[in-house]
Amino acid sequence: MDNNSQEKPARKVSEKHKASNQKWDLENMRSVSCRLRKEDAELFKQYCAENHTTPGAYLKNHIHDILDKYCAEKEKQDKA
Repeated sequence: MDNNSQEKPARKVSEKHKASNQKWDLENMRSVSCRLRKEDAELFKQYCAENHTTPGAYLKNHIHDILDKYCAEKEKQDKA
C-alpha cells in the first residue's frame, strides 16, 4: 500500500458481532429476487458493469426510487 492510498486495513469482526448482525438481518431484512433468461441476465450484468454499479445496487436504488414516488402519491391521496 503506498502512502497516497486511501484504503484502510480490513477490520476484524468478532464472532459475537457477526451473530448480532445476522440476527438483526433475519429480523429486519428480506430478499427480493426474480428469474431471468440467461441472455437477459448477462446483458443486465454488462449494463451494470458499464455503469459502474452492481445488479443488486442498481435494483435496490430503483426500488427505492419507485417506493419514494409511491409513498409521495399515497400521501397526496391521503390529504385529499
